[in-house]
Amino acid sequence: MTKFTYYKNLSLSVISIALGLAIGFVNLNQLNSGFPFKSDLVEKSGLVDWAQAHDYGIRFGFVNDPMNFNYPSKSNGQGIVEESLLKSKDQLVTILFEASDTHSPIYSSKIYHNFFELKVNGLLVRSYEKSEQAWKSDNKLTPFIVALFLIGGTYIWRKTKKEYKYTRY
Repeated sequence: MTKFTYYKNLSLSVISIALGLAIGFVNLNQLNSGFPFKSDLVEKSGLVDWAQAHDYGIRFGFVNDPMNFNYPSKSNGQGIVEESLLKSKDQLVTILFEASDTHSPIYSSKIYHNFFELKVNGLLVRSYEKSEQAWKSDNKLTPFIVALFLIGGTYIWRKTKKEYKYTRY
């Protein structure tokens, strides 16, 4: 084993262990699994001007309103949300959105607010509770991911040290 390969493998193991610890730390310290509390959300109503699906959710905007909204894919139910928004012309749409947290794609100047509940003409299409449940079920994989990084990093470290010990002489 060359010194370059030795240090490359040790670096990989350190990065893997650090990522495992960082992901575990964030997961343990997030309130409500990173999902906003219902009391922190703001209600907004209006007529839908445009709606579009993208890789990470459903985006839309209200008529005569500069704000843009995004339904995150992590909350599941994109199909029903997109269909309801597209078919909601001239119907009152009400959402619960996170006013304090915005995001913007790197290729666009549009700013989006995530929303987590959708009603069309007073009929509940996607509830806050279903969105929260889907979000939290997605986070159930985190302990396995943390274990994979920690065990994998430790394995690479030990195997590299052991192999280098025998090839050095």
